[in-house]
Amino acid sequence: MNTICPLCHAPDEKISPIEGRLQRRYLHCAACQLIFTHPDDLPQRDEERTRYEEHENTIEAPGYVKFLNQAIDPTLPLLSADMTGLDYGSGPGPTLSQLLARQGIRCLDYDPIFGPALPKGPFDFIFSTETFEHFHHPATEMDRIDQLLKPGGYLTIMTMFRPALEEFPKWFYPGDYTHVTFFNLETFEFICRNWNYQYLWDDGKRVIILKKLMIDWAMLQAMKY
Repeated sequence: MNTICPLCHAPDEKISPIEGRLQRRYLHCAACQLIFTHPDDLPQRDEERTRYEEHENTIEAPGYVKFLNQAIDPTLPLLSADMTGLDYGSGPGPTLSQLLARQGIRCLDYDPIFGPALPKGPFDFIFSTETFEHFHHPATEMDRIDQLLKPGGYLTIMTMFRPALEEFPKWFYPGDYTHVTFFNLETFEFICRNWNYQYLWDDGKRVIILKKLMIDWAMLQAMKY
């Protein structure tokens, strides 16, 4: 098969095929528990743009505002007016930054398709809502996010946590052809270990909050004993 995991770079022997909703090849990584779309079956950028433009994701859409508040509300107690953040993957109608502005908190926008360009940073916090499932190269994206976030900063991710392997073939979430990578809590634990983050909170279904550590994760573990 000669395919490596796009998150942990585990070799071919750790990768196995798994059935999914669409007529495309899905693969499961036993090392980090990521499920990902075969590289040859990934959508093209113009296909992604067309799909994203179908969404009614604006601040005038009450349903979308309520949806984003699932990520904003549990993060707000960690934020203050002297912080500056980034919405990483703000889409065609940036909304999260406007909702935070109503709380007196500054947040910039970035989207690789619709713009604006990636700000320089670093930032006190980063939101990435309904973005991780679109990553073709999640390790590269995580490296970029990590470089943009200050030590001690907060990363709030919203992406639906994938079910058990036996339930994945019938799961609705991959029915959107732009959804190509699927995470569970074990996958996020891997991210914490390998990018030096502390796991703060999750809602059990789609929102997780991480904190970037100021010291090495292995050192932190050693200090517990």
